[in-house]
Amino acid sequence: MTLFTNNAPISPLQAFFQRAKLRSSPPTNTCSVSSSYLRVFTGKPGVHSRTSKAFSNKQTVKLSGCSEVYRGCLQTFLPALSVPLQKGSLRSAVRSFLHRMIICMEEEVLPFIPSASQHMLKDCEAKDLQEFIPLISQITAKFKSQVSPFLQQVFMPLVLSIFEVLGRPAEENDQAAALEKQMLRRSYFTFIQTVAGSGMNEVMANQGAENIERVVFTIIQGAVDFPDPIAQKSCFIILSKLVELWGGKDGMVGFPDFIYKHIVPACFLAPLKPSFDLSDAQTVLTLSECAITLKTIHLKRGLEFIRFLQQEYLPSLQVAPEVSQELVQVLQQPDVKVLKNYMKVRQI
Repeated sequence: MTLFTNNAPISPLQAFFQRAKLRSSPPTNTCSVSSSYLRVFTGKPGVHSRTSKAFSNKQTVKLSGCSEVYRGCLQTFLPALSVPLQKGSLRSAVRSFLHRMIICMEEEVLPFIPSASQHMLKDCEAKDLQEFIPLISQITAKFKSQVSPFLQQVFMPLVLSIFEVLGRPAEENDQAAALEKQMLRRSYFTFIQTVAGSGMNEVMANQGAENIERVVFTIIQGAVDFPDPIAQKSCFIILSKLVELWGGKDGMVGFPDFIYKHIVPACFLAPLKPSFDLSDAQTVLTLSECAITLKTIHLKRGLEFIRFLQQEYLPSLQVAPEVSQELVQVLQQPDVKVLKNYMKVRQI
């Protein structure tokens, strides 16, 4: 069967998309939206998402002549995010469609992301944010510097929405709420890890000193205070990256002091917690990232860091001088594996 004639896409496929798009259009008066109508409408993005699986990238969509149709679908679906009924279902359907469009339309989808984000950050629940963060992470990982201005704009609104949801009171014995918050906290740390590792230093650096400090303190808290090794591992990866970005002589003003006051203690206090169980595989990975963080600090600060450990920090923990000397010798070995093995055996 020939699908293309003279490089023209098959017309029945286009017609199907156009009919589906027309039937998808929501009414302008949201107060009159019926539940049955919304059930039909929330299925539309899912249908269109499934049709997009026939295409592997932007080029195949262009060759089939469907780019304009998918753009039209986005223009139809996004206003539906303001409909107050079945908000969760609508958001979930549009999110799934956007995930597919990032693959199929690539940078052509970017103009639609700010509007979608603005709608999805209103009146959020934990699940909404937990499902929204992977979309932003996908955009960040795929487009990097292309989306830097957008990320700088959306970074704090997203972070503050997460903080607001995590700060909501819950019943002490509500295990479902506790699990939701744990998963959201993990998603938050994964988002910060994606941004920090994307090579876009400006996204966090341009948030203002007060906001940066607030965010980095949550990373310290996640590394030390929450007995969740998956989250702790992400936090140490973030701290290591921030030290690499901001910990040198030309780094962010005041950050070296933050390293010595907060990041170095986190690297020692986290493994000393009773909940830090080295029989758990994730905890072992966390310890490995903790060692990498210490090694990164040494690479950026050199002998200054060694002197700080020997003369100030380790004595404050009442570490014996011979153990302190042994640790700094291991720390100065070129292969970080030596430090990883040492910390695992010593549990320092």
